[in-house]
Amino acid sequence: MKVDLDQYTTPANAPGTLKARREALLHQLGWLADEAEALGPLLDGLPAWALEQTALPEERSVKETLARLTTLDRAVYPRWIEQVVAEEQPTLAPAEAAPDSDVNTQDVGGLLQGLRSARSAFIAVIETVPGADWSRTAQLDGKTVTLYDLALRVVRHDAEELRTLAYRLYEAKLADSAS
Repeated sequence: MKVDLDQYTTPANAPGTLKARREALLHQLGWLADEAEALGPLLDGLPAWALEQTALPEERSVKETLARLTTLDRAVYPRWIEQVVAEEQPTLAPAEAAPDSDVNTQDVGGLLQGLRSARSAFIAVIETVPGADWSRTAQLDGKTVTLYDLALRVVRHDAEELRTLAYRLYEAKLADSAS
């Protein structure tokens, strides 16, 4: 099912539309856990260098990417939700998360399990927010955002990270098969 994420940037006021948006965004948030599950067999078949190395110093390895997504889901995103619900017009900290420096020594299966667990916990947090609170506002990166905006931002970030990861895995598979 193809979802047009841009449709969620337009404000809506009808209760039914807002409920449908919340459900669609929650479904899309669950997508990351599904993708982590699907990546397992592929990642298990790759050599360690493909999971632990990068072509450029500013890039993250596959393992670092998985750990960063996990850290965001555990430490950053739930805090955003808590602040939006508890505070009036809070200023949210940017989504910066540095995974442990030894992440490349960790088992990729454990990293994937940690990501699935962290995303499930994050979804559980956001599911508890009453529908009326999804319209509360906060400041993030100099912009006014709602919980709808934050959920969409997370979904888009997931998609971008997974797209980058897919390209890197594809290149690693090509390099592996050329050897």
